[in-house]
Amino acid sequence: MGLTTKEPLTERLLAKLAELEPLFSMSSGAAMELFGFNDHRKIKRWEQDQRERIKKEKKRINKAFENLMRADLVTGAKGKEGKYRLTPKGWIKYASYYAMHLHETAKGGKGKGYLVIFDIPEKYRHFRDTLRRVLYSLGFSQLQLSVFLTHDPKAFEFVGRIVANCDLGDRVKFVVAEKVF
Repeated sequence: MGLTTKEPLTERLLAKLAELEPLFSMSSGAAMELFGFNDHRKIKRWEQDQRERIKKEKKRINKAFENLMRADLVTGAKGKEGKYRLTPKGWIKYASYYAMHLHETAKGGKGKGYLVIFDIPEKYRHFRDTLRRVLYSLGFSQLQLSVFLTHDPKAFEFVGRIVANCDLGDRVKFVVAEKVF
């Protein structure tokens, strides 16, 4: 048993095309609106994509800080939401990374001598030991137990930043020696 139709296929096709004719005669703006090509929609979609990218980036950064906190390299700053500080272990890690790249760019020369002299009390023993490890990793040579020497101005400046960040400026002295007799 076959399917019989009253209208031939060509007539039905022509009728469908006639229904679609108003779409082809529309102004290009109306057709673009109908098919979703207008600029307003594009802008909205782009803004939404940007918001999603920003959310993903914030999530990625927060995850990275969580990992750093788990590894005991950073800690949250007291009373400051979203602020972090390097732990002594973090300073060692940062200093060793910094020292690797510092020595690649350091120029040889034995002009000035840079001394770091510190007297950190027993109460801050952990920081004192950490500072010593950082100084060793930056290429300082130990003259006495709490006196270190380098000829590299970048390493000297870096240690100054570490001491300033750890609020022990009154316990650590920096000396630039032009000439030693």
